[in-house]
Amino acid sequence: MSISADQKHHYKTIDKTCYGANIIYLFLHAFYLVLFVINKLYILVGVTAGVIAIYLLFFVLLKKKKYYLYALLCGNEFFAYIAVTTLMLGFGTGFTYYLIGLSVVSFFTSYFSKTKDIKGSIVWVVLSLAIYLTLYLVSKFNPPFYQIEEWLEITLLITNAVIVFGFVAVYLVIFLKYALSLEKKIMNESRTDELTKIKNRYGLYDYFDLTEDKSNKVLALFDIDNFKAVNDRYGHAGGDYVLKRIAEIASEELNDSFVCRYGGEEFVVVMEEDEKTPVLDRLEALRKRIESEDFGFEGETFHVTVTIGATKNCDEISLENWVEQTDEKMYSGKKSGKNKTVY
Repeated sequence: MSISADQKHHYKTIDKTCYGANIIYLFLHAFYLVLFVINKLYILVGVTAGVIAIYLLFFVLLKKKKYYLYALLCGNEFFAYIAVTTLMLGFGTGFTYYLIGLSVVSFFTSYFSKTKDIKGSIVWVVLSLAIYLTLYLVSKFNPPFYQIEEWLEITLLITNAVIVFGFVAVYLVIFLKYALSLEKKIMNESRTDELTKIKNRYGLYDYFDLTEDKSNKVLALFDIDNFKAVNDRYGHAGGDYVLKRIAEIASEELNDSFVCRYGGEEFVVVMEEDEKTPVLDRLEALRKRIESEDFGFEGETFHVTVTIGATKNCDEISLENWVEQTDEKMYSGKKSGKNKTVY
């Protein structure tokens, strides 16, 4: 089964994040291992060596794209490791900071999972809080197993704080970039006509708002003559074919202009007034090309025509008034025989 470009982007984001995180976790535990060996904390040396072996095995899970299982095992490993290191070295070493990081990552994981179930994230947050408070209370009334030197405690505290704040920031940046890319895609799709794949009237609104100097712009509105007859004879499939083909012709003929489907069988073009190639000549070229086009559908060939109205922009005119003025010119062309350009 083929997957869409969106799904590929989705899985690529997950894949890169998981592989990157696993590598960081490996190096982090290797750093702990060195510190524990130097300070002869042999129980933690054994525990950390075992954890490193686990993270090496996690690459097998990632290769098989078992992302949810990886996240679940990773979270539980952290819970266990946080508990062991805190009880062994004391609350002041900052291993409990990872519980905050796990809470953030749990929501990230839920968002990228297939189910997108927020309940699981809430459970992780509650569990993280419960473990945090439990470790605090146990450490408050019981001394740590190892009495470590102050430099080691400070080193661990700073390391854990930097790592936690760092990977929380990284996860949020990844999420933000992904969300912004989706937002951009959704915005683009909402401004694109689904049938013709050119801009729609909302795209026209954006274009109008983003264009600072409109003084030299001309808006043209054209409508397919007797389009109902095309639909009646060839059905909506035939009508859709005509709309798509006309959108292609307009985009080709006026490739330096803004072209959109305004609605139904109406199209809007916004173009520059150019002395070398007058607007009227360019619009007439478009009209004549559409008129001469052989539209072939289900073995039949037929022709269609369009009526075009065009108006140059006036200072401070609204888009609605501009379209309305142009629409009046187009309909004057309709009433006077159709298949013409009124400018």
